[in-house]
Amino acid sequence: MFFYTDLLISFDVHTLLYGAIAIIIGFQAVTFAFFTKIFAISEKFLPEDPKLNKIFRYVTLETGLIVGVTLILIGIVGSFLSLTIWSETAFGSLDPSKTLRLVIPSLTCLTVGLQMVLSSFFLSVLSLKRR
Repeated sequence: MFFYTDLLISFDVHTLLYGAIAIIIGFQAVTFAFFTKIFAISEKFLPEDPKLNKIFRYVTLETGLIVGVTLILIGIVGSFLSLTIWSETAFGSLDPSKTLRLVIPSLTCLTVGLQMVLSSFFLSVLSLKRR
C-alpha cells in the first residue's frame, strides 16, 4: 500500500484561469439552453413551461441589465486597479502570479457582464409577440 504524505496540492493562477473559463463557458451554455427553450415554446414546438414562466417574473431585461452593468463596472475597476499597480513599477516587470489574481477575475466579470447585457436584450427580443 502506498501513502502519499508528500503530496501537496496547491491552487495558483492556472487553476484560477481554468475556473474563469469554466464560468464563461457555463454561462454561455445556460443562456443557450434558455434561448433554445424560449424559441421552441414561442414556435409551439414545446408546450408552455410553468417553471420557466415563474423564472421570468424575476429575470427581466432590467434585472439582466443591472446585474450585467454591475459586473462590467467591477471588471473595469479591477482592470484600472491592475493598471495602477503596473504603473507603480514604471510599467516594468510584474510578478504574474500576483498580477493575474486580479486580472483574471476582472476580465471574467467584464466578459460575463457584457454577455449578460447582450443576452438580456436578446431574451427580450425572443419574448416579443410575433405578428
